[in-house]
Amino acid sequence: MRISTTSLILARMSPKLIAVIGTTALLSTFAQNLASGPSVNVVALQPPVYPSMAIAAHLAGEVDLKITLLETGVPGTVQVESGPQMLRQAAVDSAKRSKFASAAGGHADESYPLVYKFLLDDTRGCNQDRDPSYPRIKSESNTITISEQPVPMCDPTAERIRVRSWKCLYIWKCKVR
Repeated sequence: MRISTTSLILARMSPKLIAVIGTTALLSTFAQNLASGPSVNVVALQPPVYPSMAIAAHLAGEVDLKITLLETGVPGTVQVESGPQMLRQAAVDSAKRSKFASAAGGHADESYPLVYKFLLDDTRGCNQDRDPSYPRIKSESNTITISEQPVPMCDPTAERIRVRSWKCLYIWKCKVR
């Protein structure tokens, strides 16, 4: 008869310890189910517009919304829970013009969390053209991600190479201007 390693470990543990481990596992599963909460699926998304002032200020962040859906899937109310002030109106406008479907078991007048993530991709160099694939919009269950490419901040004087004269190298008394 073979006894598995797991059963030997469990036999050596006290019953109180087994109860604590089981309760912890049960509570963590319950907490994950509560954290996920009710979800919505995007049926027709009105693409959000990344505000030009936020791009110029290099502002990125998340805007948390709470929406209630009508029976048609159009948001009845849209409330801002948190997020940067410059990005809030863009998220609200997009949510109001979009259409959603509640996940299984959802009711028409139930409120749902919705997160708009505004991201800036600083991958462009000073002398590179803007990537035409921006803005990039990705939608998952309760999260809509907007990626934009900001205008790079380039210092034209940083690219100049300073060359000293041969006199400076010989005398070692150079003035820096």
